[in-house]
Amino acid sequence: MGKNKRAIKEYWSMTEGVFNCLIDEERTLAFKKAIKNTIKKGDVVVDVGTGSGILAMFAAKAGAKKVYAIEFDKKNIRTLKENFKINNLEDRIILLEGDARKIKLPEKVDVIIGELIATGLIEEQQIPAMNNLLNYAKDKTKVVLNSYETYIDLVNNKGDYYGFKMFNVRYEYTGIPGIESISFTDKASISKIDFFKNNKNVKVNKKIILKSHKKGKINALRISGKTFFYDGSIFNHSFAYSYPIILPMQEIRVEKNDEIIVEISYVPCGGFDSLKYKVLKSKK
Repeated sequence: MGKNKRAIKEYWSMTEGVFNCLIDEERTLAFKKAIKNTIKKGDVVVDVGTGSGILAMFAAKAGAKKVYAIEFDKKNIRTLKENFKINNLEDRIILLEGDARKIKLPEKVDVIIGELIATGLIEEQQIPAMNNLLNYAKDKTKVVLNSYETYIDLVNNKGDYYGFKMFNVRYEYTGIPGIESISFTDKASISKIDFFKNNKNVKVNKKIILKSHKKGKINALRISGKTFFYDGSIFNHSFAYSYPIILPMQEIRVEKNDEIIVEISYVPCGGFDSLKYKVLKSKK
């Protein structure tokens, strides 16, 4: 399989994720702008994975006459009902409890809001949820989160903490000094998913040659993403949205202009168990 090729196991549980998304102003305001620019007065809207309900409330304030807010987590249901009530939106926001991959809507919709995004579309269920919701799209239905593109580059990663070396998969959160990796190559696109298309049986399986910018040590593969909204706006990442993932690997010493071969494969929305990668220095 190669010394840098590995399957990544499930490795985190985030009960605070809904609140993190709510207080992440970069992420939330980017969606607010896209929603405001997309929704027209009188639209029927669906918001999948509504979480705190903030995007559904943005949709109602933007002029939607009806918003179907879908939530699977029973822990959020009671809070959501209260949120919609205290903001006098309970008459326009209809809370639907269920699995977005299977749920049936009462009618077709004019706008789809879907934010079940995890970096690289590795985790979460954005693709199967959108595939289901497209069954309720009209001919001119607008998808707020229009598409998502995934990139890779090679980096030197901070791998020591408190005097110990750590060979961990990690996130590269924004706003935390000292944890940003040093890039050694350009970013290369490995996938772009259009959410207005049915994306059944999609796979990422790429072999790419990257060229180093400088001399040094490479010890990680970075995955990052870019979101394209219906209104033409673009968003990269923030504290609680699509932050880069650092995949550790055995150290490779490189010179400027050295070529490095990267092989990466996974099933989008299939989890980290499906992810495999291999990084080798070219023998040229």
